[in-house]
Amino acid sequence: MRIGIDGRKIGDYGIGTYIRGLLRGLDEIDAPEEYVVFAPRDAAVPPRFEHVVFDAPHYSARELFSLGRAIRDAKLDLFHAPHYVVPVTETPAVVTIHDLIHLHARHRNPLKPLYARTMLRRAVRRSVCVLTVSEYVRRDIISTFACSSEHVVVTPNGVDPQFTSAGSGQRAAGSRYFLYAGNDKPHKNVEALVAAFSDVHAKRPDLRLVLAGAAFARFAKRDGVECAGFVDDLAQLYRDALAVIVPSREEGFGLPALEAMACGTPVITSFAPALVEVTGDAALHTDDFAEAMLRIASGESLRRELAQRGVARAAQFTWSACAMKTRAAYLRSARASRAI
Repeated sequence: MRIGIDGRKIGDYGIGTYIRGLLRGLDEIDAPEEYVVFAPRDAAVPPRFEHVVFDAPHYSARELFSLGRAIRDAKLDLFHAPHYVVPVTETPAVVTIHDLIHLHARHRNPLKPLYARTMLRRAVRRSVCVLTVSEYVRRDIISTFACSSEHVVVTPNGVDPQFTSAGSGQRAAGSRYFLYAGNDKPHKNVEALVAAFSDVHAKRPDLRLVLAGAAFARFAKRDGVECAGFVDDLAQLYRDALAVIVPSREEGFGLPALEAMACGTPVITSFAPALVEVTGDAALHTDDFAEAMLRIASGESLRRELAQRGVARAAQFTWSACAMKTRAAYLRSARASRAI
């Protein structure tokens, strides 16, 4: 069976991490399926997979039709869209929907949620199977689009091997900081985190808050706040932190929380359902980020307990497991499409 995967976002954060991890996991499986990856010329595609050099602007009419032609030319049995935009093709398709945040968030441009809802609905109806990354999103998809529960399968994300607790007990001198790693979109709730840290810094001026993953220029002059931008060695930044904070109002999964736990770093999150689902009892869930930061800063035993629980919890999430569940969904979808 020939299975195609849209790898155009392979170099991105977020979905790019998912594509890279999934491809690596599929590559480790000793199975007869052939994989065809549609990706830019410089993409790091596993050598045994067929690499079709392809790129087209995201969220454009061109990607819908030109990718559809590329799928036809590749003579595939099944196609996997790792994002909610499914091309125009007669080939049976599997789609990954990571979250429905586009439908819940407020947008200045009213066309954005309209486009997202249209393409998400099309993806659910057009696909043989929908994959998603958490039970919370699975329930949201079923409720929002009135599809059957059998149509949506959970294949949780994994943790890259670079995120390990090795060396986590040797925190760098002066590493008295809390860390946020991610983008600056409204649902990430960074404004609330920075406001909470202002209260913390007034009581504990020795503590810092490091913001990584975006420019965060609007917070650059806040006392105790360090805007690190994009960081190459995120694992070490995790390991040296007192705790990693994920204050999001909503998430589909919350990979930074899992990566931090794998590094042996305590994690503080909001009560967003997916974050609670993924981190379980290995994180401190709260609405009061200032109080949680102060508890972590002064509680060595709490930090140690959360670190131990986090490492054990993160070990349950691997890209190999994600790939195995995804392959099972591929095989089931192929059988279902042949039966139609």
